[in-house]
Amino acid sequence: MSDSHAAYTVLRTYLLDKTDFSEESLSTIFSYFRLKKAARYEFLLTSGEVCRHLYFVSRGSFRLFYTQPDGAEATRYFALENTFGTALQSFLTQEPSLETNQVLENSDLLFISYEDFYHLHATVPGWDAVYRYILETAYIISTRRFETFLCLDAADRYRWLLRMHPSLIERFSNKHVASYLGLSQETLSRLKSRIGRSLQPT
Repeated sequence: MSDSHAAYTVLRTYLLDKTDFSEESLSTIFSYFRLKKAARYEFLLTSGEVCRHLYFVSRGSFRLFYTQPDGAEATRYFALENTFGTALQSFLTQEPSLETNQVLENSDLLFISYEDFYHLHATVPGWDAVYRYILETAYIISTRRFETFLCLDAADRYRWLLRMHPSLIERFSNKHVASYLGLSQETLSRLKSRIGRSLQPT
């Protein structure tokens, strides 16, 4: 199976899980997506640019992060396989983004432009369900992360990530995970060692 065929197969499964699309509708939707084979650490968007594309991850991953005034990075979101992701505020408003979008692993991404996304919304029955799911998921993820920063200390943030998204800890570097949790790499290393030991059977 070619990379292109495999990518569209993953997208097809995702779409049919959200609503019942006809084969004609699926064919129309696919005609507006393009495949991008992105290399590890490639930038899809840099801060200050307007976000023109929404990405679907067929294989691999990317992250969205802010660069703080002191140069430190704050990762907002990891996009993994079978998910959509982009600098959503910039995509929706078509204003310059404060976020940067960076690929973390060699990835197969399907992307659609802002104009084509809204063309599908206006013309393809069922696309509004996909649109709603993307927005609702983004809101839930952002709210949960905000709550962890308000309500949890460093150790409990790490326990939350270990419980809710253990694959992030396994797949990505301490630098990127620490930037997601709002911790220094040194603090994360200590937590991984201490909490990791405490979870071992006695």
